[in-house]
Amino acid sequence: MGVSETIVAAMIGALATMTTALFQLFGAFRAKGKAAESSSKPRKGLTMRSIMAVFALMVASAAGGFLYSELLKQRHSEDIRAMRLELRELKELTASAVRTKESLPAMVADEPAPMPAPLSLHPANLSSESSTTESVVYVPACRAQVVGAQCQESDAQRIALCGTIPSYAQVRGIDLFVQPDAVQNPWEQHRVLFEQDLGGARFTGKSFEYAQGEESKAVCVNFVHWSSEHPHIARLTVQYGFGSTPTEPVMDSSFSELEATAMKTEGKTF
Repeated sequence: MGVSETIVAAMIGALATMTTALFQLFGAFRAKGKAAESSSKPRKGLTMRSIMAVFALMVASAAGGFLYSELLKQRHSEDIRAMRLELRELKELTASAVRTKESLPAMVADEPAPMPAPLSLHPANLSSESSTTESVVYVPACRAQVVGAQCQESDAQRIALCGTIPSYAQVRGIDLFVQPDAVQNPWEQHRVLFEQDLGGARFTGKSFEYAQGEESKAVCVNFVHWSSEHPHIARLTVQYGFGSTPTEPVMDSSFSELEATAMKTEGKTF
C-alpha cells in the first residue's frame, strides 16, 4: 500500500495506547457502577469527567503518535534528498572526467608536432684536446689462513680499476700508480708499469674496455695484491680525446725512462 515502516510502527503504538485507555475506561466504569450501587448518594458529573479525561488521553496519544511518525518520515525524506544530491554530484563529476578524457586525444592531435632534436655531432673531428678520468682503490693487507704465515701470489686479491669515458672517445694514454697506505708522497713518485713487482702487488695483463650503455664506456686494468705486510692504494688515470689518434691505449711517453728504471729495480720491495 506504500505505507512506510515508521508510520506502521507509529500506528501500532497508537492502537496499543487506545486499547489500554479503553480497557482502563471500562474498568473505571465498572468500579464506578459498583460504588454507585453501594453509595446512597452518588455524586453526579464524576462519570462524565472520567470519560472526558480518557477521551482526551486517547486524542493526545493519537496526535503524539501521528506527529512522531511525521517526524520520522521527514527525517527519512531529508536523508533520501541528501543521498540523491550526493549521487547527482558524483554523476556530474564522472561525466566531467569522461568528457575531459575524451577531449585529450583531440587536444594532443591539434598540438603541433615537436621539432626533432638536432643530431648530436661527435666531437671526434672538432677537437683534439685531451681529458682525464681516474679511479682509486684501497686494498687491505692480505691475511693468510694459517696464523703467522705470509700470503702467496695464489692467495692474491684481484681487483679491476676502471675509468669511465664517452663511448666515442679515443684512449690517449693510461697511467698506473701504487703506493703503501702509510706513504704520503705525490702520486708522480709512485708511477708503475704493467707486470712490475711492487712487493706483493702489481698490475697484470693489459687494459680492456666494455660498454656502459650508449653514451659511455669503461677502460679497466687488473690489479692483484697479496702483500701481508701492509695495504696498498692503487690509482688509474686514463687520458682520452676526440682526435684522429689510434684508439689503442698507449702508455704515456714519460714511461720510457720509468720503464728502464723499473726493469732494474724489479724484484725489490715496493
